Amino acid sequence: MISHISRILANFRPCFSRKAAFNWFVVVVFGFIVRLDHCGVSSFVRWLGIRPELYTALVSHFRAKSWRLPVIMHRWWQIVLEHCPLTRIDGRLMIAADGIKISKEAEKMPGVKRLHQESDNSGKAPYIYGHHWGVIGILSGWVKKTVLHSPFCRAP
Repeated sequence: MISHISRILANFRPCFSRKAAFNWFVVVVFGFIVRLDHCGVSSFVRWLGIRPELYTALVSHFRAKSWRLPVIMHRWWQIVLEHCPLTRIDGRLMIAADGIKISKEAEKMPGVKRLHQESDNSGKAPYIYGHHWGVIGILSGWVKKTVLHSPFCRAP
């Protein structure tokens, strides 16, 4: 599995103008894979056994000018298109989306907004202040294994 992940990550090397930035990128990806807590960069240091004095260098990686997120995202899309069969229904790509609203006590925090709360419970306030985290993903895999055997989709 690690060799497969390493081959995929090697495709990202042209996205970085410095080798050190690419190496930190690989560390961050593996940090996301192995960590069991959500304590930011310090969890990468803890779970990967990185020397504590390298913490500042790791944090600096996120602000480095040697890479740009849109370039990495574009390369990821190319890798997905090259290696993964995309699930389609009636010629359209199948995507999945999910989101969660996390309430916050303070209204003046960065990213905190007034959010409508959908609930059938009349005891809940119609609005909360908090963060809205959302994700959207494209589904890939073989259609015969995913869509056709799903109780929610009809066979083409």
